[in-house]
Amino acid sequence: KIMTDRQSAPTNSIKLPPPLDNEILRERILNREGGPSLMRGSLSKCAARYRDFSELVLAASEQQSSKECDTSALANEIEHAKDLLEREIRLHDLEIRKLFLVSDAADAELAQYDAAQVQIESSISDCKDEIEELKKQLAHERKVRSNREEYETLAKMARQRPARRTTEKKLEAVKEEIEKIRAEDALAMAELDVREKQFQLLMQSIFDLKSNLSEDLIKMKKKEDQKDASDEDDGDIVGMETEVL
Repeated sequence: KIMTDRQSAPTNSIKLPPPLDNEILRERILNREGGPSLMRGSLSKCAARYRDFSELVLAASEQQSSKECDTSALANEIEHAKDLLEREIRLHDLEIRKLFLVSDAADAELAQYDAAQVQIESSISDCKDEIEELKKQLAHERKVRSNREEYETLAKMARQRPARRTTEKKLEAVKEEIEKIRAEDALAMAELDVREKQFQLLMQSIFDLKSNLSEDLIKMKKKEDQKDASDEDDGDIVGMETEVL
């Protein structure tokens, strides 16, 4: 009846455990496995109660075959063994239900953990994206700060310089002075060219004058030589006349 109630229970609310292999079930029954978690309503106790009940039933069948008359005591023992077996089956069913509830709670907890993990991963991804965005903003702010510092440095240097109008006036004055100097330089070069030509003419005149003087000196020397020669001839003549006298 209990097993029938279990089978008639809705399957969508309780998950059935995976089927056990016959050999594994047999080994568990023979070795009386169960562990500390199955102290009450364990499968080994059910198996033990079923074994006692089966032995009593077999003994009763043997007594009936041997036509022994006193079977009331054995019937009471069989009834008592049946009650114990039903009690163990109920306890085992209760433990199985508890295990199903624990399994459902564990599944729900795992689903909650999975959802929390997905949410945490999503939060981590959002944090990474936010960190990347903040890195970009930080780089932009650093660039803006660097540009601002450079601008302030240039503005400070510009404030230390004279105004643009003053600089332009000075530049115009310098340009005018340069043009004036160029004009004076051109005039000086023209005057220098004239002076150079005059100097060349003077040097040519001096050279010509020197040449003329040299020729005049040569001529004068020749005249003097001729005069000296004529004087010597005159002296010789006078001496010869004197000797003759």
